[in-house]
Amino acid sequence: GCVLAGPLAYITNQGSHDVSVLDVDAGRVVATLPAGRSPAGVWVSDAAGRAFVSSPDSASVTVIDLATRKPVGDIRAGRSPVGITVTPDGRRLLVADWFLHRVLVFDVATQAQLGEIAVGSAPAGLVAAPDSRTAYVANRDDNAVGVLDIAGLKQTSTIAVGNHPFALELSADGRTLWALNVYSNDVSVVDTGQARTVATLPVGKAPYGIALSEDGARAYVTNQQSDSVSVIDTAQRQVIATWPSVVYPEGVAVSGERLLVVSWMDDLVGVFDARTGRQEGTVALGRNPRG
Repeated sequence: GCVLAGPLAYITNQGSHDVSVLDVDAGRVVATLPAGRSPAGVWVSDAAGRAFVSSPDSASVTVIDLATRKPVGDIRAGRSPVGITVTPDGRRLLVADWFLHRVLVFDVATQAQLGEIAVGSAPAGLVAAPDSRTAYVANRDDNAVGVLDIAGLKQTSTIAVGNHPFALELSADGRTLWALNVYSNDVSVVDTGQARTVATLPVGKAPYGIALSEDGARAYVTNQQSDSVSVIDTAQRQVIATWPSVVYPEGVAVSGERLLVVSWMDDLVGVFDARTGRQEGTVALGRNPRG
């Protein structure tokens, strides 16, 4: 066998119905794993030792074992699962059912569905708070973020954001939530303690994906229709740079000083210097990579 020193990125390929496992340091794909039909969302949980991939066209979630890099389960998940997250404690899997306006809650250990939460219209991105008790969902067609009580299986309140929020990200301390508004081309900065939007930052056209630097000082937002990345200083709550990027950038991740940006159009991931935005290379993926 061989041991990989570098971190791995799991990237969903919607067009080829599989997942590319990228060794970030080596700059190459080390495995291609089958998934459901048109896999979209992906969440890697170190606490659970699993990656979870949502496939809306087969209404399923593929479970991948991080140690063996092999699929180990297939969970039936509503009608149209897209948004997906795992609580930081690794115990609960949350899946947003886009067409049926609900969030499904599963036990990670048993893969059993524990219940569902009625939420707003067209729920998309999901993220869970550090205490693993609260989660947030982007209710896209309501222009709002829903606050979810995971154990109580209910949406307890909503927070107004911009026009058509899709992706969400949460600071490590859980105090700041970012909502990417696809139609208003901006990012809502939400103070979770105050439960309100405290800043709105204009970015490029159709902001799609967001990732934080490892120290939390920067947020990187992909602008799908501007082929660019907006760099946000999280303390100042300001866009400090806009970098040219790949064509039709969607998923984004940070690994140390490297920024990974997935190109849906060109079937590749661009590798950039996270400090300067300089492109360092590309790696070919499957068809129409997304998450």
